[in-house]
Amino acid sequence: MKFRDRLYRFMQGRNGADEFARFANGAGLISLLIALVFTVLSAGLASRSDAASLVFRILYWVFYFCGMGLFVYSIYRSLSRNVYKRQAENTRFLYRKNQFRRKWEGLKQRWKDRKTYQYFKCPKCRQKMRAPKNKGKIRVTCSKCGEKFIIKT
Repeated sequence: MKFRDRLYRFMQGRNGADEFARFANGAGLISLLIALVFTVLSAGLASRSDAASLVFRILYWVFYFCGMGLFVYSIYRSLSRNVYKRQAENTRFLYRKNQFRRKWEGLKQRWKDRKTYQYFKCPKCRQKMRAPKNKGKIRVTCSKCGEKFIIKT
């Protein structure tokens, strides 16, 4: 019980593991696994080609140092007492993650609707729009800027 109390007191006022730190841990693990693959490839090519083996060894070290750097950065973030800066970094990370997720969901929806809808942009304001396919030439009004134009579906 004493160890738990000491750990609790040690972590008071520190950032702890947030979503950005967990992402850095995962990215570091993936980087180390890729480095392991390059080690195996380097060992397999050592007898055949010195140049290829050297390239794989260099790639191993690059991915190894990136992975270890991400692990160290994750630990630094978790133990940091500057909670305000770490929360700001985490907020920026979550914003970018949500941007990526929205874009990905939009691409998935476009792929799902590719047989029934045609996607296009307004020539004036670049607003994304869609119209049913195989309707010939239709007149479209942009809902954002009110621009009227004709498209062929």
